[in-house]
Amino acid sequence: MAANLATAAAIGALVSNGGGGEMNNINNNPVVPECPAPPLAAYHHEDACLRKPSRERKGHHDRSMIYRALTESGTGATLVPNTQTVTCPLEVRSLEIPSATRGFDTTWIVENTSSVPVVVSWIVNGVEYSPFDPDKSAMDDPRAMLRPGDWTSVPTFESFVYHVRELEKDGSAGKIVLQHRAGLVPLGNPHDYPCDASLPDVPPMDPDTGVTLPSFQRQRTHPVRPCNTIDVGFRNQVGCPLHVYWARGLSEVPENGFNCGEKFRFHLGTKPAPQDFFEDWNSMTKFEGSYIGHTFVARLASDPKVVIDTHTLQPTRIVDCPNLKQKVAVNTKVAEKEKETIVEPRGTMTQLTEPDLPDATAAIAGGAATMAAAGGNSG
Repeated sequence: MAANLATAAAIGALVSNGGGGEMNNINNNPVVPECPAPPLAAYHHEDACLRKPSRERKGHHDRSMIYRALTESGTGATLVPNTQTVTCPLEVRSLEIPSATRGFDTTWIVENTSSVPVVVSWIVNGVEYSPFDPDKSAMDDPRAMLRPGDWTSVPTFESFVYHVRELEKDGSAGKIVLQHRAGLVPLGNPHDYPCDASLPDVPPMDPDTGVTLPSFQRQRTHPVRPCNTIDVGFRNQVGCPLHVYWARGLSEVPENGFNCGEKFRFHLGTKPAPQDFFEDWNSMTKFEGSYIGHTFVARLASDPKVVIDTHTLQPTRIVDCPNLKQKVAVNTKVAEKEKETIVEPRGTMTQLTEPDLPDATAAIAGGAATMAAAGGNSG
């Protein structure tokens, strides 16, 4: 209690220290402004879910079953593949992985920025189905067609694969201009920053005050989620523990330090399959509900000033592929009637945490992953 009062007094002194010059926090670092808060993107407006296919707000009815299956498997989310997108493929190779495990449900937002109409298909064992109705071919479902400038939201699961084909002038399916697999977002080390997994984690810090946060909890899923909330899973592929911060709509992330008031969201450890891959502090996978335009910043857990990687949620954009001479290394075919029964990707996700919603603050969840609960501080 005394420590909290001392901290509050120090912060109060900083705020009242107006007189000119740069204002510093209690660690003598410059106080940073709030991160930019862009308006909610049109993909998430309420009318979008009235006009486009969309998931239920609270999660697919299979979500708890998927969580139990992944947990009881002993491998956690290790067999759930990473997301992958191939634009204008010169050689079409299958993105399906026979050994892959179906992950959680999410939403894929795809936008046609090309100059020609296209058709989106869901690929199962090389067969093209409608992404919205497995009893139909994509070519027979008007909802799978996208005119130039149009977009759609596809209810899906991690590991599901899609193709986008140009439509020829006669209405037939043309060449494949995009391949996409829904999956986990890998956070890597693009700048090859040296990291030592043996170094202890430090508590996350608040860049506004410079105060470390030794006791923190994740937020419950807000009861009212915007249209087309994207439930995204992150995977630590760096080899050392990470603290991941939410930077709202920040477009230019510094390589070192903070230039706005990022908010700590979750820790990524290095354990591929701890007892609870979903919540365990040391787990290398964590899950968030978020929106187009939001940026997440992965920082070194042993030194959160160091930026390792970033990820900004964006729609998958279809572009023109002029003079594309394509070699198809895998055969795909249009779905026929009376094909095998397929699980339809409908629904939403529950129990995920998400960044603060506009004009609403999520409640604090008890028992969330903390350093203390982990029984240690190394990833």
